[in-house]
Amino acid sequence: MLLNKFIFLNICFIISLGNLFSQGYSISGIVLDFKSKEPVNNVSIYIENSIFGTSTDGDGLFILYLENKSRDSTSVSIRMIGYVEQTFKINVLASNHDLGKIYLKEQLLESSTVHIHSNRSESNQISNMNLSGQKLNDNLSSNLALTLSKQPNIGVSSFGAATSKPVLRGYSGDRFLLTKEGSDLGDLSQSSIDHAITLDMSEVTKIEIIRGPKTLLYGSNAIGGVINTTISGNPEFKVDKFYRNFVIGGESYNKGLNGKIMFYIPFKNNQFNFSLNSKNASNQSSPIGTLENTYFEASNLKFSYTKYNERNYFNFVAENYDMSYGIPPSLEGHIDGVDINLFKKTYQFNYHQDISLNSFDQFDVKYNFIDYEHKEFENNTNYYSVLLSKVSQNFKMEIQSYQNVLGLEINYKKFSPGGFYWTPTTNQLNFSLYGFNETEYSDIDLLSSFRISYLTIEPDKENLSFSNLNIEDIKKRSFEYISSSIGIKKMINKFEINSWIMGTMRAPRIEELYSDGPHLGTYSYEIGFPDLGLEKIYGLESSIGYDHNSLEVSLTNFYNYSPYYYQLTKMGNCEEEFIIGQSHPCAGSNFIEWGSGSSGWLYKYQSKGIESVIKGLEFNLSYRYNYFKLVYDFSLSRGNNLTDQSPLSYINPDKQTLNLEYEKNLINYKIRLSKTHAQDRLGEFESYTSSSFLIDFIVSYSIESQNITVQFNNILNEEYYNHLSKIKSIMPEAGRNIILSYKIFF
Repeated sequence: MLLNKFIFLNICFIISLGNLFSQGYSISGIVLDFKSKEPVNNVSIYIENSIFGTSTDGDGLFILYLENKSRDSTSVSIRMIGYVEQTFKINVLASNHDLGKIYLKEQLLESSTVHIHSNRSESNQISNMNLSGQKLNDNLSSNLALTLSKQPNIGVSSFGAATSKPVLRGYSGDRFLLTKEGSDLGDLSQSSIDHAITLDMSEVTKIEIIRGPKTLLYGSNAIGGVINTTISGNPEFKVDKFYRNFVIGGESYNKGLNGKIMFYIPFKNNQFNFSLNSKNASNQSSPIGTLENTYFEASNLKFSYTKYNERNYFNFVAENYDMSYGIPPSLEGHIDGVDINLFKKTYQFNYHQDISLNSFDQFDVKYNFIDYEHKEFENNTNYYSVLLSKVSQNFKMEIQSYQNVLGLEINYKKFSPGGFYWTPTTNQLNFSLYGFNETEYSDIDLLSSFRISYLTIEPDKENLSFSNLNIEDIKKRSFEYISSSIGIKKMINKFEINSWIMGTMRAPRIEELYSDGPHLGTYSYEIGFPDLGLEKIYGLESSIGYDHNSLEVSLTNFYNYSPYYYQLTKMGNCEEEFIIGQSHPCAGSNFIEWGSGSSGWLYKYQSKGIESVIKGLEFNLSYRYNYFKLVYDFSLSRGNNLTDQSPLSYINPDKQTLNLEYEKNLINYKIRLSKTHAQDRLGEFESYTSSSFLIDFIVSYSIESQNITVQFNNILNEEYYNHLSKIKSIMPEAGRNIILSYKIFF
C-alpha cells in the first residue's frame, strides 16, 4: 500500500510546484518488466528522505529535475505495486544521470500494497521503525508484541502469549498509541495487562513505529510513540481483476495454527473484499514444562465494499472478532486460573475526496462504531465473575497535503461493567482539534504539531455501592489539555540530524478514577482515585544518522520528564506464607480485599501521581556487502521514581541484537543473536531477572506472488525469563520454537 501512496504524492506535489525544478541536474531512465520486457506505466520514482519525485509514462519513461545540491550524493528509489523495489545511489555533482533500462522483478503483492489516495506516508524520523515485506515475515509471531520483541527498546509484558503487550521505551498501557489504519482498536487492551489485543497478525502487511511531531495526528498520549498497523483489504488498495490471498502458519511451542482466506472482487467501479481469519493454540511450553491455562482461539470475519469514482471513493467495512483465552493459575487468589471470552463488532465508513483548497489536496471523513465486551470466568465455571463492555463511536474529519494536516475528531465511549466489578456505568466524550506542518527554511525542515482536547467523564450515580470509595466522590470530571511538539530535520552531506521536543497530557481513564472491585485476570483488587489530575510528560529526542554507500549508522537519545505520572501501586504486601485451603494470613488488613472463589483474597491496587523520569538511547549499525548484510542494534532505558527516589517499575532491560543475513537466488538466510541484559534496577514489588542469550535461524524463499518463511527460535532451548512478564515466578519463556508462515497472493 506504500507504493501507490508515493505515486499519488509525487504526482500531486509536482503539479502543485509547477516549474520549480526547471533548472539543475536531472535523473532519467526507462522502466521495464523483467519477464515481458514491456514498459511499466505509473511507477513511482522518488528521492529518499525528501518530497521530490515523479512517475513513469505509458512508455515506461521518466525524467526528474532537481536543483538542491546541498550534499554530494543521494538515493533514488523505484517502486511499483507487485514488484521488488530498486534503489540507486546518485552523484549529484554531475549534471545529468541516465539510469538506462531498469528491469523490475515481480514479488508477493501483499507485501507491497500501496496507498493511492493518501498523503500520510510513513514518517521518516531516524528513530522510527518499519516492518513490512520480508522483514515482517522474519519476525512474524502469533501476536503484535512478540512480533516486535526483537526490535530495539521494545519489551513484552504478559500473562502468557494471548495477553502479550508491547512496552516501548518503558512506556506501557496507553502511554503510547496502538492503531489500525490510523484508528483506535476500540478494545480494552491498553487498560490492563490481561486484556488481549484484538488484532489478527495474519492480516497485517506493515507495522510502523512513528515518533516525533507527527504522532499527535493519532492522539494526545503519544510520548512513547505510535504503533500503527496496515492491514490487507485497505480501501486504498484497488485491484483490476479478481485476486485471492491465502496465509497459513503455525508455531510449535504451543501447537498454534493460523490461517486466512481473502478475496478481492472488482466489479466496474466497485470492489468487494471478503476475509476469514482463524487461529488457535494449546497451552504454551517451556524448557521446564507446560504452563497450564494459556490456550487461546480467535476468529475474525470481515466484509468491505468500496465505490471508486475519478476523484473520490466511499468505503464500508463490517467486522466481527471473537476470542477466548486463559490466564494461568496463581496462588495469589485464583488457584485454578481465569478464562476470558471477548467479542468485538466493528462498523466503519470512510469517504475520500481529492480537492483543491489552498495547499490542501485531500479531504477525508471516517466514522467507526465499535461494540466490545469481555467476560472473566473462574476456571471451569459457566457464570462470569466480571463483565467489562465498551461502546465506542469515533468521527474524524481531515484535510491534508503532503506538508500539512488539519483535523477534527469526536470520540464517544460508554463503559458498562458488571458482575463483581463495581465501577459505575460511565459516559465519556472527547473533542479534539489537531494539526501538523512541515516547512523548509534555509535547508532545515521545521516540523510542528498540536492537539487541543476537551474531555468530559460522567458516571451514572444510580444504584451504586462501593467497598472502598465514597459515593460523594463519584462525580462528573472535565479536562482541557493541549499536547504540542516542534522539531527539525537537517541534512549535512551524508549526515542527517533530527531533534524534537514534545509536551503531552493524558486524562485519567474511567477505571483509574472509579474502579472498586476484583480484576480476576490480574489477580488484583483495583481501587480508583477520583481526584486524579492530568498526567503530564515532557520529552526531548535527538538523533544523528550517517548514510554512505553500504553503511548506515544512527544514534538516538531521549529524555522524558513527568511531574505527574500515574502509577498503579500495591497498597501493601503480606510477608506471611499463604497455604491453600486455609484463611489468608493477612485477612482484615487494609491492603487485602475479598475477590471471589475459595482463595479469593486479593491485594489492593490504586493509581497515584508521582514525579518520574524515563531516559535512554538506541544505536543502530547496518552494513551491506554483495549478498551479505549485517545489522546491529543496542538499546537501553532508565526509569526513575523521583518521588520515592527509587527505580521506576517495569522498565525494559538493556538489549543487543545482531542479524547476519545472506540473500541470493530468491532465498534469504538469517542468523539472529540477541542478548537481553540482567535487570537489577528494581521498582516496587519487582524481582531480579538474569540475562539471556538466544540464537535464532531464519530461512525464507520468495518467488513472484508466494513467500514461505521458517523461523527456528531459541535453537539452544535456553531457559530464560522475561523481566516484564507477570508470571515469570511460575514459568520461563518459550524454549525451542519453530514458526512457519506461507503466503500466496494470486
